[in-house]
Amino acid sequence: MRRLLLPLRRCRLVAPARSSSDPSAAMQPTLRPVPPSISTSTSSPPHLRSPAAAGCVRFGRRRFSSAAAAAAGGRGEGSSSRESAELLGIPGVGPRNLRKLVDGGFRDLTRLKQLYTDKPVGGSPEKMIQFLQSSVGIIHKSHAESITSFVKDNVVRELNEESEVPVVQSTKDKRITFCVEGNISVGKSTFLQKIANETVELRDLVEIVPEPVSKWQDVGPYHFNILGAFYAEPQRYAYTFQNYVFVTRLMQEKESRGGIKPLRLVERSIFSDRMVFVRAVHEANWLNGMELSIYDSWFDPVLSSLPGLIPDGFIYLRATPDTCHKRMMLRSRSEEGSVTLQYLQDLHEKHESWLLPSQHWDRRLLSTSQLPYSMDHSLHPDIKDRVFYLEGSHVHSSIQKVPALVLDCEPNIDFSQDVEAKRKYALQVAKFFEFVKKLKEASPAQNIGARAKNPQIVLPHSGSLLLHNGSHLSESGLKPLTL
Repeated sequence: MRRLLLPLRRCRLVAPARSSSDPSAAMQPTLRPVPPSISTSTSSPPHLRSPAAAGCVRFGRRRFSSAAAAAAGGRGEGSSSRESAELLGIPGVGPRNLRKLVDGGFRDLTRLKQLYTDKPVGGSPEKMIQFLQSSVGIIHKSHAESITSFVKDNVVRELNEESEVPVVQSTKDKRITFCVEGNISVGKSTFLQKIANETVELRDLVEIVPEPVSKWQDVGPYHFNILGAFYAEPQRYAYTFQNYVFVTRLMQEKESRGGIKPLRLVERSIFSDRMVFVRAVHEANWLNGMELSIYDSWFDPVLSSLPGLIPDGFIYLRATPDTCHKRMMLRSRSEEGSVTLQYLQDLHEKHESWLLPSQHWDRRLLSTSQLPYSMDHSLHPDIKDRVFYLEGSHVHSSIQKVPALVLDCEPNIDFSQDVEAKRKYALQVAKFFEFVKKLKEASPAQNIGARAKNPQIVLPHSGSLLLHNGSHLSESGLKPLTL
């Protein structure tokens, strides 16, 4: 005899109305499911409940979070629960932020997307973040940024799907990304603002992604300055700071990857973090071996999941540590008061050994005796002696053979006055962009052939060689040396 398998619902016995046609019906109880309003969750804490029932209300085969049901006003309406569950799936939305969004009239993702595209936000991530904080009441800025990034990605994806020709997506696929590297106070901000943002050659071509220093100076609801804490107590905060730097670069990548301009200039990268700054704090014993192992354990997995972090090229802004130290003193950033010339010299050497690998290992010189570069005829004369390819066992596998442009930033130039000098730098970047663009469009076989040429010796600074004390060895002084 078969058993009747009933759904797993709480049921109660309800006597049916009497029927004159069937007197025995009064003796047969019927099974009815308990209404959702009666099916309440247990009062014990969530972590003490059974795994099958923890924090959930069951409706047939659907399960919704108890926080979602609470935000829906406890009405048990399927549509409200689904909308709240949809919001809880957005990064940065927890039970508290969910209630704030619902109370503000944003019950689902559709309403958030409408907020992003309409006034007063008008498609601006910054205005969206500000609105979520000031008008909705989301306290943590990082939560508002995560919500905004998720909503923006959905809006962009839908626009691409609706368009007959996915312009944004095709532009993104062809987009070139350069990471701008260099020592502290070498002039990266000046380069990005004065040269990339104000010249005819670049301003319509470039989207600038500055280093997220403001995020490092304002963390969480208590506005903690992790950058200042690191400089004040490097041994205590070295790993914490480097970890947060990596996180903010991931956030930047997600926020800026939907741009439509053909060239994206990103200030520094996760590679300079690892090859320069993490190395420096580890060698200074501010970051121990265990912390370095933890950092490396997630570096490669995260990188493999976000290929947008791998640039198409590097731009190395190069100047002596003495020059960088003088510029740092002039700009007087409060957190940098404890930064010494010795620390800048250490960072300089690590930039050099990473970006300018030398075949001449006399450590009296700063790894700059040879600058390998491609003899590809497609290189413009203005940059043919300034472009080379990263290679060697010390270079991460993902950036092997990636081209780099070296720009001499030793001279102190007033770009507001010297228009010609500003134009010269802009032209070099524009020519490098055209070269990398052609390289990216070429077949892999052509790329390999172009990069396999013999390295050439190039004098890196005005016909001279940079010495350890910051002075320069003249070209005539190089004649007795065998390089």
